[in-house]
Amino acid sequence: LIESAGTPDQQMATDTALLEAFLVGTIAPTLRLYQWASPAITYGLNQQLPLSLVSEAERLGIPLFRRPTGGKAVLHGHDLTVSLVWDSGARFPRQAYEQVLPRLIEAFRAVGVPATVGEAPPASPLSTEDGGDCFAIPSTSDIVHAETGQKLMGCALRVLQVGTLLQASIPLRLPQVPTERLFGWKHPEPPPLDEEALTNALIATLSGGRI
Repeated sequence: LIESAGTPDQQMATDTALLEAFLVGTIAPTLRLYQWASPAITYGLNQQLPLSLVSEAERLGIPLFRRPTGGKAVLHGHDLTVSLVWDSGARFPRQAYEQVLPRLIEAFRAVGVPATVGEAPPASPLSTEDGGDCFAIPSTSDIVHAETGQKLMGCALRVLQVGTLLQASIPLRLPQVPTERLFGWKHPEPPPLDEEALTNALIATLSGGRI
């Protein structure tokens, strides 16, 4: 599914509905790619948000919306978001990541961006030292530039007994709002990415074969 830009409540409701439909067997494994009508922040299912982030988002008029997956806060509006539901057969998130991360790396390499998996352990959802920002730490759940170490894609999962939901964000350009006010640091400019080529690469690597 390649869908138009929408609001955070619309986008999260659709991803949740896809997971629920897959769990009861009414849809096949499904890949969904979408963008955002305006800047918004989604945050992890179990995340504790820093008060500074909440208050600054309110001052800037940026809505906050809880995701059905884990991870830290993600600023949207300048990114391509990837949603995937499938039966990973995993008991733990790491097992599901081991299935999907190689496919995501392959997609970046297909558009000329050297990519690999981050090295830092995932941050605790209760920690606020990183400003609550998903992109502050390139963890082993994320995709980074193989040469610079810059985070290319922040990933989050919801792993259930018979279904898994991936939600992942790929910055395509600089954010439209000051990240230093939200998170305490300025996000770097992402490497040049051809949106259409990247979309086609993701479709090829994530739906071109059985995960």
